[in-house]
Amino acid sequence: MEFITKETVLAALEAGVREMLANREYLNDLDSPIGDSDHGDSIFSTFTIVEKTILGFDIEKEDIGKLFSEIGKAIIFSGGAAMGPLYGTAFMDTGKNLEGKEKLDKADFLSLWQAFCGGIERRGKVKVGEKTMFDTIAPTVESLKDSVEKNLTFEDTIQKAIEAAKEGMESTKEMESHRGRSSRLGTRSIGHIDPGSASMYLLIKKFMQEVSSQS
Repeated sequence: MEFITKETVLAALEAGVREMLANREYLNDLDSPIGDSDHGDSIFSTFTIVEKTILGFDIEKEDIGKLFSEIGKAIIFSGGAAMGPLYGTAFMDTGKNLEGKEKLDKADFLSLWQAFCGGIERRGKVKVGEKTMFDTIAPTVESLKDSVEKNLTFEDTIQKAIEAAKEGMESTKEMESHRGRSSRLGTRSIGHIDPGSASMYLLIKKFMQEVSSQS
């Protein structure tokens, strides 16, 4: 696999959306010990919008950048709270970065996730170690960058990225929260995986598995 087609990107997004929607209760349960037990609801609300946008998108006439931009706009214009602004900005930044792209090579694939990660970092003003979704996506991007620099195959690049995302998610279990409602718990937040980090892992894993399966 040398390139990822725009049809594959669309299919990968669809797979990611299905995974997010299917795990609503799991994410709520994960949020229960350190939050308001509603992370799954927030994700469900945001990715229902993503699903509707994808279903109405004409991939034959439009490019990959347009796909991400339209998703981002739909999320942001919905006025949803919680996860909406973070994901909306991430999709919008990715759309700008991939404007005009009909297919993606490994460098483009890295660029996609760098832009997505950058949107979350910029909007959330987050850094690694704060027990957030950023702790999952930041190491994923670092893994992708390392694989591209080493000129690994697409398949190896994707597998290593999934492993990095999982390790990033699991690392939040031993972190003390410094963001959101869970930060009020102080050291009592230690011992629990951050739900935002978990939902980000679900999205990354399913998206990348779908890309790999279509190679």
